Amino acid sequence: MITRTQVAEYVADRLPAERPAAVQSAAAWLVSCGRPRQASYLARDVAKVLAERGYVYARVTTARPLSTTVRGSVEAFLRQATGARELELEALVEPAVIGGVRLEIPTAELDATVRHRLAKLVEGVDA
Repeated sequence: MITRTQVAEYVADRLPAERPAAVQSAAAWLVSCGRPRQASYLARDVAKVLAERGYVYARVTTARPLSTTVRGSVEAFLRQATGARELELEALVEPAVIGGVRLEIPTAELDATVRHRLAKLVEGVDA
């Protein structure tokens, strides 16, 4: 039986040159195994395989757009922390976070936003 990890490696091996065919094959495997709801897990597995190979996709969320200097600092931090040789950084602006930063990579998340800290404070008071 083929495992989700094996499928993730198959997809990672074929990116980016054969992306549509690889994704279609992975989707067909999920359906044929009766696991269509595991698509998000498979996507995360593919991201982990790629990260192990030196390609890291990261998402940074802030309340306001990042300046060029701050974006460069975030990229440098992520390269150093993950050992990435190739880094793709998606910057999202979400005013609801109020301030601070949330960093997400396939294997971890760092939430240092004001919104998260306020939520933790409220949880502590209510507990």
